[in-house]
Amino acid sequence: MPPNDSDPFLKAIKDQFRQTIQEEDVEEDITQDDIADATSEVINSLGEDMYHQVRDNDEGLRRLHETKAEFESGIEQRWGVPLELLERFIVWSQETGEAINSEHRLQAAEKQDFAFDALTRLHARAVQVSMEIHNLLKGGFADGAFARWRSLHEISITASFIKQAGTDTAKRFLHYRYLWEYYFAQTYQDHAEELGDDEVEDEIIESLKEGKDELVDRFGSDFDDNGYGTGWAAEAYDGSGGPSIRDLQDAVDLGHYQPYYRLASESVHGGSKGTLDRLGLLNIPDMEQPDLLLAGPSNAGLSRPGQLTALSLAQITFAFINYQSSTVHVAEMKGMQRLVDDITESFAEVSVELEQDERDSLEEWADQDIIDIALNYIGAPALFTDEVVRGHTDFDSRAELEQALSVLLEEMTDVDELPEEVDETVTNNSEYDSLENLIDVAFEEWVRREVDLSEFDID
Repeated sequence: MPPNDSDPFLKAIKDQFRQTIQEEDVEEDITQDDIADATSEVINSLGEDMYHQVRDNDEGLRRLHETKAEFESGIEQRWGVPLELLERFIVWSQETGEAINSEHRLQAAEKQDFAFDALTRLHARAVQVSMEIHNLLKGGFADGAFARWRSLHEISITASFIKQAGTDTAKRFLHYRYLWEYYFAQTYQDHAEELGDDEVEDEIIESLKEGKDELVDRFGSDFDDNGYGTGWAAEAYDGSGGPSIRDLQDAVDLGHYQPYYRLASESVHGGSKGTLDRLGLLNIPDMEQPDLLLAGPSNAGLSRPGQLTALSLAQITFAFINYQSSTVHVAEMKGMQRLVDDITESFAEVSVELEQDERDSLEEWADQDIIDIALNYIGAPALFTDEVVRGHTDFDSRAELEQALSVLLEEMTDVDELPEEVDETVTNNSEYDSLENLIDVAFEEWVRREVDLSEFDID
């Protein structure tokens, strides 16, 4: 088969051969090495061209930014109320945490109250993560928000356990990072060369090991969990080694969140469930739906991560308030609980509305006849290739057909709205008596061209 000059890669190779022959006046046969050298040079050249096109062309980014702004406006219209309520709660929690820290920081430092220090830091981190989730929700990234809620839930578990266990466990928590850093340094050292980074100096490794050994001497052998992450909780848990995050979750009566935690973990990991089932794809089991791939934002799936974020942030904030309780802050918890209830109800209401709208849309989609589906989901330009036009009409190309119809194929979505002369043109230039019949034939050709029918018993 001769090379296809429409393929830019093959065309570039041919051009490179011509240039080589002209420059070097090659008389002998072209060898495999010549081909390999020319191919390599073309690949490098094309790669460089593509690089500069992406770096220097602003058109793609401009279109993306316009689409993003339009999409986020749609998110605001549908989800604006619950998102605003969630944002209000995040700000309220932040201001409460700042007030408690300001009121009790000095006294806690004098008393070496490690629990206060740990809870303050955990609460500040929780507020930041909640803000990250809120931004992901505003952008239409439900799966990303759900993945970040997983972190927020773990912070909630940690804060609740420290509040329950007391200041000695908090001290272990605050010092545990030094043990973790030793095991991280070991892992980093094992792969530094492959990463192309400098290895950690032996003196630093030794210093980290000495620090780790001192912590183990101080807090006991169970504190050393090889950097797993929960050795700080071993003594308070049962003294038999570092508990799992699920153990801690059960210990603070948050085990009922385990189903959501498992689902959120799939949004973090690269497994089958998280790849095939996306929150951003609204699933209505009792209705047929198009098979879609989600490679960007969506207005679906925001309810669950939004609700869970409010609940988890409330748990962390309440743990902080209860540790340094005052009448004013206890009253705040009552108000916060009402706001959290409003948030969960508002997200639920919008979710129900969205599902109903999707049902209506799917029913409309299912009620369409084959012509509507062909025009709206495939498009007339894809149906009427030059080959199809030549095979079923008197025209030689799609362009000639379009000119005779006086209708832009890319704008054709409903044959019922087209002028009568369109059918007349089809009748006079084909064996079909309407454009609808011609589309039906073009659609059949498209199916045979694009769909593997080998597994079906079709003549």
